[in-house]
Amino acid sequence: MKTNYLDKVAKDKYAGCLLGGAVGDALGAPIEFLSLTQIRSKYGQAGITDYVEFANHTGEFTDDTQMTLFTAEALLRACHRAMLKGIGGALTGIAHKSYLRWLHTQNIGIHIVDLKQRLFDEDGWLLQQKALYKQRAPGNACITSLSSGVAGNIAKPINDSKGCGAIMRMAPVGLMFFGDAEQSFQVGCELAAITHGHPTGYLSAGFLASVISDLAIGMPLKKAIDHAISILKKWNRHEETLRAVESVLHLFAATHLTKKDIKAEVVEQLGEGWIAEEALSIAIYASLMFENDFVTGVLFSVNHSGDSDSTGSITGNILGLIHGMNNIPQKWTDNLRDSEIVRQIGEDLHIRVKGSSDVFDEAWWGKYPGY
Repeated sequence: MKTNYLDKVAKDKYAGCLLGGAVGDALGAPIEFLSLTQIRSKYGQAGITDYVEFANHTGEFTDDTQMTLFTAEALLRACHRAMLKGIGGALTGIAHKSYLRWLHTQNIGIHIVDLKQRLFDEDGWLLQQKALYKQRAPGNACITSLSSGVAGNIAKPINDSKGCGAIMRMAPVGLMFFGDAEQSFQVGCELAAITHGHPTGYLSAGFLASVISDLAIGMPLKKAIDHAISILKKWNRHEETLRAVESVLHLFAATHLTKKDIKAEVVEQLGEGWIAEEALSIAIYASLMFENDFVTGVLFSVNHSGDSDSTGSITGNILGLIHGMNNIPQKWTDNLRDSEIVRQIGEDLHIRVKGSSDVFDEAWWGKYPGY
């Protein structure tokens, strides 16, 4: 469905989408495995309100943002290829190779012998960013499926996982296919199924991609969610994901008027975020409750028992896109380690591609080669 909106939002909001996700990721990382009681005991009744992982109040993003960046790289490389060759259809294969490059940065499963077999190439800008060569609690489903060297797909699931390791990396899909929620949903599901074979795992990812696609043309959040629901209902085995989203909307309707008094215990009614539909639910609820307040929304999304970095990352993607990079607290962007990589990728997604089929842009090819 095409909307009446004219174009995508400004570059600042694209950068804000990825930076917001990285900020939420970094805020949630040190409390990921703590219960709400433990969080309050350690950091006070309000929980964390700033980066707490390092003594100098800097934060560092995790595998959630790392894999988001490699998803973006795949989209940019595929877009470049399509422009040069005039054809598409290679995105899933390109994305699998990008995820193998991410696996290479983790020093797990893929080694130099595999490089010689050309499972993936070492070209492009992102793999040269040495700051990404670190393990930040990568998810088991991603590691196991990618280490097999085989790309899963919807028709032939690689596993039965519905962990949140697929949804947390899917925001770039909506940014690339802005204004085309149907395509964003489809592509989000296809890229998620590379590593996560359960329908709820990939449908939740497609749902987020659809919402981001509509937000990327300035659609209000509730309208974007409603649109994603209408798309979700067309897919087989959508019932579990739909129930989760409907639970969010019911909870929001019951609590949104008292948001100033809302307690963290309320969000835990939606789960802990370890699995896809719970991570989606918590992020949607936090974003709806605090749509006009990036800081409160992101902090609300991480201060709970469970997968705080993933729920923070997804909420940060949504609210960062709505508000833009310039409305994220500067102390959070300044004190986020390696934030420049994230900002650059967000801005490149806004550009999409440089050059044309007639005019070759050598620098862009070096950054995002079309294979």
